[in-house]
Amino acid sequence: MADNKHAVYVRLLGGLGNQLFQYAMGRALSDARQTELVLDPRFILRKGCISGLAIDEFAIRARYLTDAEAAHFKEPVWKLTRALRRQINPWMGYYHETVHSFDSAALVQSYDVMLSGFWQSERYFDNHSDLLQSDLVLKKALPPEAAQVAAQMKCGTSVAMHVRRGDYLSDPKALAKHGATSAHYYQTALQLMIEKLGGVDLYVFSDDPEWVRANIQHPSITFVSDFGFSAEQDLWLISACQHQIIANSSFSWWGAYLNDYASKIVVAPEPWFDAKHMAQQDIIPTDWNTLAK
Repeated sequence: MADNKHAVYVRLLGGLGNQLFQYAMGRALSDARQTELVLDPRFILRKGCISGLAIDEFAIRARYLTDAEAAHFKEPVWKLTRALRRQINPWMGYYHETVHSFDSAALVQSYDVMLSGFWQSERYFDNHSDLLQSDLVLKKALPPEAAQVAAQMKCGTSVAMHVRRGDYLSDPKALAKHGATSAHYYQTALQLMIEKLGGVDLYVFSDDPEWVRANIQHPSITFVSDFGFSAEQDLWLISACQHQIIANSSFSWWGAYLNDYASKIVVAPEPWFDAKHMAQQDIIPTDWNTLAK
């Protein structure tokens, strides 16, 4: 690998919401160090993750690994060091996240170490929110139908509701880790919005719209998921609403976070994870509302 003492290396893992957490952590660290950010997309490309390399649709300030850097950060070594991360860390050029809360040690690793984890805490980048807002805009214009929905959102008090069921229910490991968010949570969250805001226009983003239709009744409701927009376009549209009711999903977390409406109300489910060994305290910002899921 070429000698590069001026880079922060971050591994990309998972879908779009996870990629945004990884980018935000790396971007904040590289800005603090006044260095460039280098992203490793090999896991995403190899695994064919659900949204693909969707972060590439945003105006990010980063580059991807060169061939020489990829040869230095070998994939078999990543797998080995990840398996042994609780015994020795960092090791052989990789530093792995070992807890699901803020890890200050990740921020003091040397330049030649690849940071591998999910980094799901606002504390990694809470002093860089303005820069992230300017980075995380779409490079391409919205298609006409999406632009029309965005314009409609500006005509009233708009509330985005994200309902994720799909893999959370069909994958036993995902269900045990995340748990399913109930109809009662969404009904209560919507009622809270109505109590605080009066009449609202509800915009639904879901991988199971029929479940939403069966469980959520509201006089003004638009099922944005019926349009079939891309993941990054859906996320942008969630952020374009004035207020958000989110799932326990990093995808809608970012939709709420990127909403720059000064008086926004965000409702999030609690606990975020069902798995007892996973930390909760760093994921939901303190100015968001929580309801039992």
